[in-house]
Amino acid sequence: MNKNRRNLTYVTWVVLCILAWAVGTGPTSGESTDPPRGAGEQRGFACTAPSTPEEVTAAVKRLREACAPYLRSLPRPLEVRTRTAVGNEWRFKFEMAQAEEGTEKPEPPEWFREDFDDSSWDKATVPEWRYIAKKPQSQRRSVSCISWYRTRFSAAPPKPPRRAFLVFDGVDWEAEVWLNGKFLGGHKVYCEPFRFDVTSLLKETNTLAVRVIDGPAFGEPHAYWSIFPDSPAGDNQRYVPDRSRSVRGYQKSSIHIGNGFGIFREVYLETTGETCVSEIFARGDLKKQCVDVKVEMDADAADDVGVEVQVLPENFEGRRYRKTVSCRAPKGPSTQAISVPMPEAKLWSPQSPRLYRCRVIVRRDGQLVDAKDVLFGYRSFSIVSRKNPYPGLPDGMFLLNGRPIFLRGTSVQGLNALSYWNERDKLVDCILMLKAANFNAVRVCQHVSFPEVRELFDRLGIISEQDQGGGRNRDRKKALAELAHAGTALARVCYNNPGVVLLSFANETKMEPRGIIDAVLAVDDERIVKPISGNHNESPRRYDLPDSYWSNVIDDFHTYIGWYNEWYGPPWEGQIWGFNQKYEGRRAITVGEYGAEALDAHKTMRDHYPTQFGPTPPPEADTLWGHIQTRKADKRQIAGFGGKRPANLGEYIEASQNYQAVLLAEITKGFRLSPRRISGYFQFHFINMLAANWPKAIVSYDLRPKKGYLAMAQVNQPLVPLFRITDRGTRMEVWTANDLPKELKDCEVRWKVAAGETTFVDGRKSVDVAASNAVLVKKVDLSAVPQEVAHVTISLVLLSPTGDILSRYEQKVFLNAWRLEDAIFE
Repeated sequence: MNKNRRNLTYVTWVVLCILAWAVGTGPTSGESTDPPRGAGEQRGFACTAPSTPEEVTAAVKRLREACAPYLRSLPRPLEVRTRTAVGNEWRFKFEMAQAEEGTEKPEPPEWFREDFDDSSWDKATVPEWRYIAKKPQSQRRSVSCISWYRTRFSAAPPKPPRRAFLVFDGVDWEAEVWLNGKFLGGHKVYCEPFRFDVTSLLKETNTLAVRVIDGPAFGEPHAYWSIFPDSPAGDNQRYVPDRSRSVRGYQKSSIHIGNGFGIFREVYLETTGETCVSEIFARGDLKKQCVDVKVEMDADAADDVGVEVQVLPENFEGRRYRKTVSCRAPKGPSTQAISVPMPEAKLWSPQSPRLYRCRVIVRRDGQLVDAKDVLFGYRSFSIVSRKNPYPGLPDGMFLLNGRPIFLRGTSVQGLNALSYWNERDKLVDCILMLKAANFNAVRVCQHVSFPEVRELFDRLGIISEQDQGGGRNRDRKKALAELAHAGTALARVCYNNPGVVLLSFANETKMEPRGIIDAVLAVDDERIVKPISGNHNESPRRYDLPDSYWSNVIDDFHTYIGWYNEWYGPPWEGQIWGFNQKYEGRRAITVGEYGAEALDAHKTMRDHYPTQFGPTPPPEADTLWGHIQTRKADKRQIAGFGGKRPANLGEYIEASQNYQAVLLAEITKGFRLSPRRISGYFQFHFINMLAANWPKAIVSYDLRPKKGYLAMAQVNQPLVPLFRITDRGTRMEVWTANDLPKELKDCEVRWKVAAGETTFVDGRKSVDVAASNAVLVKKVDLSAVPQEVAHVTISLVLLSPTGDILSRYEQKVFLNAWRLEDAIFE
C-alpha cells in the first residue's frame, strides 16, 4: 500500500513536471515549487506537442493565459529623472558612400560647426537604420561608409544642482559626436547605449552633429545577419519605427548582407542628480543566498552619500529586500559593490520566469538625489568542467540553478523589427509559439536583441544566445580588436538578463578567441562564451586554450547535411535515410545551425507576398515562387514527395515542407539521442519577419506553422519516446530521451508500425528512463512490413507505472527511402 502511494506521488510529480513544460509554469530544474496553477485543467494529458495548426493556435492561447502574470510590473515606477527627445528635424549626408577594404578613416570635415549650412542635405528622420543591398545575390557584399546627421533643438540648461546628459540608445557602428561645435567623444558597438554630460554646454538653441562610421573597411565585425533583415528594396532601404515606411519596394532576393548604419534608437536629454547612478549590475549568488550589486556612479563633485539598494519582486508577489550603505563618492566615475542578503529568494527558470527589480537610490542628508533600476533574475548558469564537475555528466553540459539543462533551440532573426514597429502582441505570440513547440532556447543569429526583446525572453522564460556576429572581415587583426571591444560591451548590456546564458562573437570562421574571452570575463567572470558559432562543420575541432578557460567556454559546430544549397549537395542531397546520426565524444558541444528550406503555404504567398512580386500563380501552375533555392528536379523534392516528382506549385510546396519536416525530425533525433556529446542545438531558423524573406524558417510571416514546426514540437518534448530506422529499413531502434533531472522507473514504451488501418508491427517493453539521458529500449524487427508498402506511420507512447500517458511521438515515414536509398531517385 505504501509502495503504491509512493508510486502515485512520483507519477503525479512527473506528470505535473511535463504539463508544466507544456504551459510554461511549474517545477523547474534547480527548484521545487507548488504544482502549476491550472495545468491539469488546461489540457488533457494525451500529448505534449501540437500536431496541427489549430492545436498550435490553442496552445498559444493557453500560454498567453498562463504567462500573463509574468508580463506584469508590480513595483511603482520611478519618477526621478526627466527625458526630452532631441531633434524634430534631421539632415543627412554621406561623407563617403562606399569605402573599400583597407581604407583608413579620414579626418572629419568641418561639418560639425554650428554655423555650417546643411540646408542642401537630405531630410532624414531619427531613429532610422539604413542599409545598401544589391541584387542579384552574386553581388552580395557589405557596405562600408561614413555618414553625418545634424539637427538643431531647444533646451534650457537644468537648474543646479541637476545635470543633463545627452543619451544615445543605439548607433550602428561607430559614432563621433559634437554639440555646439565641441567634440564630446566617440563610441563603438551598436548594442550599447552611451551618453555625454552636456550640462555646461546647453543653451537656448543647440546644434548636434553625429558622424557615423560603419562597415568592415573601418573594422566593424562583419557577418551575414544584422539588426534587421536587410533585403533589397527599390524605394527605400531603411527601417524606421513605422512599418509602412520601412523596406518599401521589397524585391525578390535572399540577400542578407550583414550590416547597416545609422542612429537607429532614440536620442534624448536626461536630467539626473549631481551624483547619479550610471549603471547597475545585479547577479544572484545562490550559495550565499544574496545578490551582489555593482553600482556605477558619476559625481560632479566629491560627495558623502547614502546608497540604498531595494530588491523588489517584479512580476510575482513575494518578499522584498533592502540594504543601505554610506560612502564617499569621488568626483567622476566610481563603483560601489553592495551585497544584499536574499533568504527565501525565488529562482528564475524557463518554467517560472520570476524577475526582481533592483532599485538603487542615492540620498544626501536624507534627501533624494538620484535613482535608477534594472531587472534581473535570481539564478545561476554554469558549464560542467574540471573546475565544476557534476556526477555522471561529461564536461560541456549545462547547469541551470545547479541542475542539468539541455538547450532545445532555434535561431531567430528579425524580432527586433517587431519591437521597432511597436507590434508587441505579434512579438509575444512569436515567443509563445517557441514555447508551444517545446523550444526553451534561441540563438539570436549574428546580432543582438534589443533590450525590450531580451526582457520579453526573460519574462516568458526563453534562454538565449546573443551573437555579436563577425568573422567575415578580410582584415582579421583589426576585426579581432573590435570583437574584443564588442565583448566588453555585450557582456555589460546582457549582464542582468537571466535568460541570456551564452555570448557568441563570430560565425563559421577561424580565429584566436583568447582576447575576446578575456574581455568578456573581465566584465562577467560567470559568463559562458561561445567564441565562434560553427567553429567547425561536421567534425569537431577544439580551440587551443588552457584548461582554465574551459569553465567558461563551449564549442559549437554547424551541420549542413540535407541543406538546401548547391554548396552542400552531395553526398547528402535528399538522402533522408542517413540524417539520424548519433554523436560520440568526451566533451559536450552545441550545434549552432542545421535545417532545410520549405516553401510557404500557398495562402501565405497569395495573401502576404509583396505586390511588386506580381500575382501569385495558382497551385496547379508548373512554377516555383518567392525567395527560393529549391529546384524542380531536386532530389530533395523527390524525397519529400514520396519518391515521385512534383509537377506544380502546390506539389512543390507539399514536397518541400515534407522534406524539411523529415530532415529536422531525423537530425534532431540524433542530437536528442546523444546527450553526452550534444548539450544543445539551434535549428535554423524560426520565423520570417518579412514576407518571403528566406524559406528556411519553420514559421511563415503570418505565423502559419509549417510541417517542420510540428515535427520540431514533437522531437523537442522534454520527455519523449523516439525511434531510429537502421539496417536499410529492416530494423528500428526504440529509445527514450529525458531532459528532466529525475529518473523515471518502471515506465513502459509501446510502439506500432502501421499503414492505414493495418498494423504490421507492435510491441511494448518496460524501461527505467534515466535522468538527463537517452536510453535504448529495444531493437525491433520491421521485416513484417511488406515490400510493396512504401509509407508507414510509426507511433510511440511512453506510459507511467500506473498507465498514465507521459508522452507520444508519431511520424509518417517514407520507408522505401531507407530500403532503396538512391534508387528512389531513378
